[in-house]
Amino acid sequence: MITDIEEELKILENSVRDILNLVLFNKHGTNWEDFLKISPDRVENWKKRKDVEIARFKGVALETRLLYYSDFYDLKNIIDKHWDDGLVNVFQEKKSTLLFLEEAEKFRDPNAHRRELFEYQKHLIKGISGELRIRIMKFRGKRQNPDGFFPVIEAVKDSLGNGASNTVYAQQIITNQIIKVGDSIEIIGYSSDPLGGDIEYSIERIGKKNWSLENKKVINFTVSDIGKACDIQVMVRSKRDYHAYSSFDDYVDFRYLVIP
Repeated sequence: MITDIEEELKILENSVRDILNLVLFNKHGTNWEDFLKISPDRVENWKKRKDVEIARFKGVALETRLLYYSDFYDLKNIIDKHWDDGLVNVFQEKKSTLLFLEEAEKFRDPNAHRRELFEYQKHLIKGISGELRIRIMKFRGKRQNPDGFFPVIEAVKDSLGNGASNTVYAQQIITNQIIKVGDSIEIIGYSSDPLGGDIEYSIERIGKKNWSLENKKVINFTVSDIGKACDIQVMVRSKRDYHAYSSFDDYVDFRYLVIP
């Protein structure tokens, strides 16, 4: 017997919200919500729901993204009006997608929870949820790659004119200049977060990390740097709890020859 239908609907609702957030962010950028073809009254309702939740659960970490206070009615309208913004690649067939969400909306209505559902209705909800979530999963599997989730270094350069763009992971830049103890070089890295967050940089010798939002640093060469392989790493990471490589997302290495 199928029992936890409310939880099934919550999972579906959040799955649809997640994919809308991703696809529309990719289409319009950080301020994608400003491009939504939805009435201001609906958006105002989301804001009111958010304020109510914040007041009810003071001190609890709540979802801050406005879309997560929408409902199936809103999600259905967004998909309908933004179908050609990339959502066709997710859901494939518009008519069935809107029909499924319309059915889910009926059962998500608070009034629907005041009466016992028939077993066939529970199976219908499970089927709708499963079908739409499989479409979303297939889209993520086909269309997404690691660079869609993790920041990468787009370009690096130093004040001597060395640099590279469209770098690959762990790329090493062998410089031609000879550096002397006491010399200083400024190194700059460029990156962006595909999910719209802040980027932290660490520009340090191998083995050291010093994370900052600043994307440039002056390196002063000392006696301990003398040798044919003084490596300075430009590393980047997002501020999320997960990264492409344990504690960071990408790096590039400058190699200098340092003499006394």
